[in-house]
Amino acid sequence: MTCSVVVTGIGAVTPLGHTLRETLDALDRGESALREATLFDATGFRENRAAEVTGFDARAHFRVTKALKVTERKTRFAVAAASMALHDAGFPEGEDERTGLGVVLGVSGSDIQAPDFARAFARHPEGGFAEKVLGGMNPLWLLISLPNMVSAHAAIQLQARGPNSTVMTDFLAGLQAIGEAAAWIRAGEAKAVLAGGADSALFPYAYGGFQQAGLFDDGRFVPGEGAAVLLLEDADEAARRGARAYGEIVALAGSPREALAGWRGAARVVTSTVFAEPYLAWEDGALAAAGLSRTDEHTSRLGHALAAAGPIDAALLLGRAEGETAILAHATGAGGLSASLAMRAFGRTC
Repeated sequence: MTCSVVVTGIGAVTPLGHTLRETLDALDRGESALREATLFDATGFRENRAAEVTGFDARAHFRVTKALKVTERKTRFAVAAASMALHDAGFPEGEDERTGLGVVLGVSGSDIQAPDFARAFARHPEGGFAEKVLGGMNPLWLLISLPNMVSAHAAIQLQARGPNSTVMTDFLAGLQAIGEAAAWIRAGEAKAVLAGGADSALFPYAYGGFQQAGLFDDGRFVPGEGAAVLLLEDADEAARRGARAYGEIVALAGSPREALAGWRGAARVVTSTVFAEPYLAWEDGALAAAGLSRTDEHTSRLGHALAAAGPIDAALLLGRAEGETAILAHATGAGGLSASLAMRAFGRTC
């Protein structure tokens, strides 16, 4: 029998709020995070706007605050969102209680300290990479920038001693991380997993890549940043400790973007799933609700948070749902692939 996987906690850091509640309230007020970039000079690009997280201090979410010195923006967002998800779920504290707690987070890649590289090259345009360029950089730059540091720091700071992984599948990574976490729980490899995505690509090298890929051509793609993390638990274990659930993870599917468009795409999600079987039968009415529950108009005001966009979509949908309904979180990759995560919301509002 397929076990049920439920979402018992949600944490989010977005350009419109440092919590899920703040973000939902800002969206309800009609606010937009799209503004001229301030983290770097973007005037030379076709798109000079960004959706930036401002005024954020992650210290309250770090058990060992000196670790902030060896973390970058997306890692700090991830640790904070994961910490909030655990608190929201009322998950027990302490090393013993968290021995089996897993972490799997999605990121689109690594900036490899691109700002530091850019400054170093500017100082030494004549060359001498090893002696001059690397010699002027933070000696820990690799440990700060490796993509798996996001999941690693979340586990270290939150004492999550269970399975740990990082998904790097472009903008789809966050949703696919949630799917992987659900598969771990179904397979009995973990009873609870922190899953989602974190990203930030607000620096010149990334904007150069986006422009070369044509993402800025129609004016609709504005890079953003942030993180959203869901605490997934085995439903029986969650009930045993008296946890309330936002909803249930149903299925995940990834495919060329046109194959997941519209109603037929929603049906494909629950029939072509990475899980052993689509254990929840969705009727036409539920599929219609899934299609109508998308938050495109919301995420357009948050910018595109890359690998974090899908999890933020899922967090907004679960946090907003009233009553039991089928919902569908979606992410589209720059290479033409899409991923959709089907969930059944129970109507618990944050």
